[in-house]
Amino acid sequence: MVSKISKTNFILLWDRIKNWFARVRQDRNLFIFLVFLVISTGFWFLNALRKDYTATLSYPVKLENIPGEKMLPEDFKSRIDIKVRAGGFVILRYQLSNTFLPLTFDVSQMNPVSGNGREGVFAVTNDEQTRIVGQLSQGMELIEVNPDTLFVPLIETSSAKLPVKIDSELSFEKQFLQAGNILFEPDSVVVTGPKQIVDTMQLVKGKKLVFDNLSDTVSTMVPLTLPDHVRSSAKRVYATIPVEPFTELYLKVPLKIKGLPDSLRIKTFPSEIQVSFRVGMSKYESITQNQFQAVVDVTHVFGGERPDRLKVRLDRVPRYVESLSFSPIFVEYLLEKKR
Repeated sequence: MVSKISKTNFILLWDRIKNWFARVRQDRNLFIFLVFLVISTGFWFLNALRKDYTATLSYPVKLENIPGEKMLPEDFKSRIDIKVRAGGFVILRYQLSNTFLPLTFDVSQMNPVSGNGREGVFAVTNDEQTRIVGQLSQGMELIEVNPDTLFVPLIETSSAKLPVKIDSELSFEKQFLQAGNILFEPDSVVVTGPKQIVDTMQLVKGKKLVFDNLSDTVSTMVPLTLPDHVRSSAKRVYATIPVEPFTELYLKVPLKIKGLPDSLRIKTFPSEIQVSFRVGMSKYESITQNQFQAVVDVTHVFGGERPDRLKVRLDRVPRYVESLSFSPIFVEYLLEKKR
């Protein structure tokens, strides 16, 4: 609705402009008046530029030899202002072209200052007037340099090598699964920035990985997300999501008894459980029952109340299996004294 209104207003305005020019062409006196108005305005402007004016110009500053363990704040304004007096033509040319060469300062040679929550170096800009005047055009007079003292804040920096961790939201086609952890290249980066920020960082995160209906391994570039004023040895990492078809397996796993005194023996019914899970085809041949550990803890059997059944738990499972389940969850048991 807004775009339609704007388009209509533009058409109306354009029609009014065309009508105005049409009237100007038809009215000879008005046309002559406008021509002389433009000429007189041009002469007035040229005459005004011949006069001297006072103006404030922006002068660039370049900083060299910043100590390796220090850095400048991102919002540091590397410019100073100079007030000059000159003809209008000269001032206009400088304002349009900004032709000044930077005023260079060697940070390692500047005067250190600290206190009141400020730490850095400074230089008296009035001492640099000779260098500034050397770049001014003939007839341009330097009146003032502002600020009279250039303060350069320096922030203590720190570096750390941190792992890359990127969240993901993945879904897979039927009969496919993620075949291991997502791989990153590089898997860690060196970050450098203000010490108070870097020292609190535990890892470096990137843009979330979102893929649907995966049926094959995917590789993509992922930009890293960094706090303000922190730089990284890499701006992005190469992420690989391994995908492969899976198969379902069923294994018999014997029960291991914990907490049984030496004077007793126990029989469980059944003595083993059945474990079912999904596993990628690349791991199919390597799966054995020894990679699983099913446990029954009988410690609480010798308390006040003896349960009728014991709960089974899985203490060890291969990390690359999915959709794991087992049965039974509870087993019956029989305690006997050893002879």
